[in-house]
Formats: sequence, structure tokens, C-alpha cells
Amino acid sequence: MDLLSLVVGAAIGSTMRFEHEEIGPYVLQHLDGWVILFSSVLVANYIAGSYRLQHTFSRFNMVVTWFFSLVVAVLILSVTSYAWFLYLLGRGVLFYTLASYSVISLVLKLFVYKTLSRLEPFLCRTVIVGAGTRAHGLRTMLESEWVLPAHKVVAYVRLVQRDAHDAERYTVSDDVAVVNGTSDTFEPLVRSLGANLIVVGLDDPEEAARFVRGLRRLRYEGIEVLTALGAAEVYGGRMSLDLVNEEFLLETSLESGLPGYARFKRLLDIMVSLVACVALAPVAVLIALLMKLAEPQSPVLYSQTRVGRFGSAFRIYKFRTMREGAEDKTGPVWSADEDTRVTRLGRGLRRFRLDEIPQFINILQGDMSLVGPRPERPELAAELEKRIPFYSERENIMPGLTGWAQIRYAYGNTVEDAVSKLEYDLYYMKHLSFALDLQIVLSTLQIVIFGARKGK
Repeated sequence: MDLLSLVVGAAIGSTMRFEHEEIGPYVLQHLDGWVILFSSVLVANYIAGSYRLQHTFSRFNMVVTWFFSLVVAVLILSVTSYAWFLYLLGRGVLFYTLASYSVISLVLKLFVYKTLSRLEPFLCRTVIVGAGTRAHGLRTMLESEWVLPAHKVVAYVRLVQRDAHDAERYTVSDDVAVVNGTSDTFEPLVRSLGANLIVVGLDDPEEAARFVRGLRRLRYEGIEVLTALGAAEVYGGRMSLDLVNEEFLLETSLESGLPGYARFKRLLDIMVSLVACVALAPVAVLIALLMKLAEPQSPVLYSQTRVGRFGSAFRIYKFRTMREGAEDKTGPVWSADEDTRVTRLGRGLRRFRLDEIPQFINILQGDMSLVGPRPERPELAAELEKRIPFYSERENIMPGLTGWAQIRYAYGNTVEDAVSKLEYDLYYMKHLSFALDLQIVLSTLQIVIFGARKGK
């Protein structure tokens, strides 16, 4: 769709600048410029995650991704033009082409996201193997309004023994058919339902052992098959902690892109932090002045010990958002949603994440990265390690100023919240990449501009 929009945009751009008989020769003479322009836009959109099959619809993300692709395309064209000492595309043609592409592409995406992907012919017909609590939870996730293309669960398949097959073969649960299936009838049953996707949602995963052969056959026929953990990754962007074990975490570490990405990530951290320190210096000075006016005797900055990579401790820096000595009596505790210890100015800083500006110093020092799990306080981390399995796993990568858990899950102050955030952190560790980091940064910018969302 983007390629079609670019072609139409190029045709409009050329028509706006040249007579009809001049268009053909111009296009042929500047073919290298067109190839670079088209490739740059498509690659930038791919890096930003625009071409994922399951896409969370957000007008903000769509506009930011569009802007990012244009900046990358113009930058690459400028560099190549400078290197080759000639204009690969005229400025007028480039302007009209990108303007036309932008209008056409954004309108088409809105149409696809809002209308086309939700129509009956484009629905992803889904069969869930199982009919228990986990199966119903998977249905809620799959049929979320944010999942595109839209999914429709057409049946739950309850696995039974052959001698129990005839008993209550067909029932209904929450307007969805619950059908009994045996090892012999399972494959033809799924085919008869016209399923595009099978999700194994058994409360006891070992039950699926008798049907693994049939699932493999259906997969090779072209029907997508996902485990409950795989579905949580694809549609929820997290790893369900109740399905994770040591063997899986070992496989995750082998699949992670961290070893090859680490040096490049560190270089990006330094570059972005230097730019941010310069660009945000006026904002930081203004915040410091406001804090001094509000509380002249109190310090502007607040430092605190946090747990870094591999459990090492470091000092994190923030603009102070609580009253001085707020934890003298209570000791280290989580901050509540309406914490009375937070100052009026501090509440505004927290909402727009401005209190974390000094942490760019931590990034430059090498204690933190731009993107990663949020570092926890040693006292709270020690308690959570006792209560949450695999909690210390998140310490295997550099903690971050922002992270996947921070943009996917609102602020939490309970053990249950910590479990949910760990599930997102484990997902990030497995799928670590420049594309995912970029998505996290873009979503963080949305929070900075519009404020942190409430709820989960």
C-alpha cells in the first residue's frame, strides 16, 4: 500500500513540475533517486514497526511513523546527493511527491485500520483448543478492539477421549460454540470451521501432547498455530509468567539480539544523551528555578541507590518530586497513585516524565541505557525476588530511562503490578532490536507530550 502511494505520489509530483512529454525522460534520468527515495521510506516504516501484521492502531504513532519515514528519506537523499555531487531529485519534485504520498498513505491507513481490517471477509477466524479459564482469557485478548486485523473466535475445542466423544458434543459458552474433539476428529473439525488460526489454551498444557501431530499437520497446511505463551507474545507483547520456566529462559537468551546489538545500542545511548542534555538544558533550568521558588531551602536534585546490570548498585538522579525527608519514617516504599508526599510541582513533573531528565547523566556514565527495564531500589528488589519467580532475570540487561513495560503498563505499586511489568520486560529481552527500541521511544514521546495515561 505504501509502495502504491509512493508511485502515485511520484506521478503527481512529476506532473506538477513538468509537461507531459518531459515526465518520461525525467523519471528515467533520475531512476537512482526514485529507487533511493522509495527504499528509504519503506525501510524507515519497517524499522518503526508499521508493517507488523498485528498492529495497535494509534493516530499518534501513525503520524510519528510517517514523519520519521520522511526525515529518513530526505536525510538519505541529501547524503547521497552530497556524495555524488548532484541532485538525485529536484526539490520541487521531491516536495510534491512526498506531500502527495503523505496524504494518500495516511488516508489509506486510516481506512484500513478503521474499516477494512474489521470487515467480515478480513476477520481472522480463530479456534481455541481448550474451554477453561485460560481459553476464555485468550479470547478476551484476541478479540480486543486494538488487535488488527480483527479476530473472531469461532469455537472452543474441548479435547476428550474417544468414549466420551458422543456425550454433549456441542454446547455454547459466551455465544461461542464449545465442540468436543478427539485425536481422530480434531483435524477435520478445525478444517470444517474454516480457521485461520489455532491457539492452544489448555489449562493443563500436557493435554495437548496427544494432538501435537495434528497441530503440526494443520500448520503445514497453512493454518497458523500458537501456544498460549506465543499468543501472549504476539498479541499482548508480554510473556505469561505462569508459562515460563528455566528452559524457556535459556532459549530466550539464545534468541535475544543483545550480544550483537549491545555496542551499537551503547553508541546510540551516548549520541542521544548528548543531544538531549543540550536540547533539554533550558527546560532543566526552568524546572530548577520553579522548584527553588516553591521550596527555597530544599535541594533540586534527588539521588537514590538503584539495582543496575547484573545486580550492581548505582546512584540514579532525578528532579525531586517529594517533600524532603518523605521516607525518613516509613523507609523505602512504593509511591501510591495519589501519594500525599508528592509536591504539586512534582505531580506535574511525574505526569510528563520531566523529573527523569537528569537520568541522561546516568546514561552518559554507563549506568543506564535509553531503553531497558526500570531499575528498582535494592530493598524492594530483594523482596520481589523472594515473591516473584525469575524477577532477577531482568537484571541481565542494562536498566533504562524508559522501557517496554513502562509504555505498555501504567504505573503500579503492588506485587501483582510487578509481575505484569516483569512479563513485559522478559518480552523486551527476547525481542530486543532497534525497531523495538524506536517504538518505545516514540511511545514515550507521546507520554511526554500528552502526559502519562492512567489505568492499566
